Amino acid sequence: MVMSKTVGREIVRELESNLVLLVYDIPYPPKGGDRKRLAPWFSWYDWATSTLRYLGYPLQYSVVVVDEHKIGEVEEAVKRIEEKRISLNKHFGLEIPKPRISVIRFSLKTRSDAEALFSIIREGLKGAIKAFIEEVEEQLREGRDRTKLQERVRNFVKRLEKQDFLKLLLRDLELRNMFLQLEILTA
Repeated sequence: MVMSKTVGREIVRELESNLVLLVYDIPYPPKGGDRKRLAPWFSWYDWATSTLRYLGYPLQYSVVVVDEHKIGEVEEAVKRIEEKRISLNKHFGLEIPKPRISVIRFSLKTRSDAEALFSIIREGLKGAIKAFIEEVEEQLREGRDRTKLQERVRNFVKRLEKQDFLKLLLRDLELRNMFLQLEILTA
């Protein structure tokens, strides 16, 4: 890990308090259904899951670590997801079940618990950046439109910065360098 011990201790201290888990189960369209008729449901599913994932650090497919101060944003997102679900059911004659979205407050018992959580968050963030860099590099080799790639990179950077409540992208040298690599690729 490329980071000063002081910064690492600060982040672990931040993780020891003020965290909640956002756990969600968004209904996926049924298999074998009419793809065209279910298109609004697929779109809603993708939008709802990405909306929730960008509120914090995704740990697994449907689990996100969120800063406790963002509970208001979580509640607002849940409200928008539900309003859109009701609207789709009404306008398209769909029967999208109500999603299950929960916020779980917890506190880590030991410092090693906080360090383990920090490691999971950092590696997840690193993996996402690395995968995106590889995708951009591949598209550059294929001769894709640089302007569109620059826009995708800007959007990716904005999303990551928004969900990075621990400011790892600034505090962790390796992640910061990977972020700079992205900007250099499309300069």
